[in-house]
Amino acid sequence: MALRAITAASTGLLLLAACASADPPADPHAGHHPTSSAVAGPAGPFTTLDEVVRWTRAASGQCADARTATMPELTSYLGADRARLYEPFIAEWATCSVPPFSKVGLVLFKPDGVRALQESWKRGLADGTLTENPDFGFGDGFALTSEELGTDDLGLRHLWCKPVPGTDAEQEPAGVDGCVFARTKGHH
Repeated sequence: MALRAITAASTGLLLLAACASADPPADPHAGHHPTSSAVAGPAGPFTTLDEVVRWTRAASGQCADARTATMPELTSYLGADRARLYEPFIAEWATCSVPPFSKVGLVLFKPDGVRALQESWKRGLADGTLTENPDFGFGDGFALTSEELGTDDLGLRHLWCKPVPGTDAEQEPAGVDGCVFARTKGHH
């Protein structure tokens, strides 16, 4: 049992070293190259990070290098301002590469975290501290930090707590009055 734990820890360190490179990670919001023409299976509900990783691998055909990441890494990855908006609602997260993105965040929300995020976002929009909708691609209980990859390529949804006039989208209630999950038709 101890050897298995040491081997697992060593593998984790090797994955960490392999994920670290001299090149800075690509902006998860830059560029657009579809990774899959079909979405693999339903997008949740997921209650474990392993489920999110497995779904992302199946849906994208990528993400073989997935590794669990820490909350300080979230701040480094998203930047302090964006991390402050999302971190209180996140149970855990991982990263992996889904070309052309060298690093994408896979986020598992706390139980009722998506609803709490919506409530927080609505307050921010109302008091003027926020001006835009969340920029993750949302599944059921999870999200990808790249809205473009999640919504355009893998069939996840936008979370809109502020109307987006003129956008052709299928919308469904998101749990908080005034917020909707939206699937855009074509590119947004």
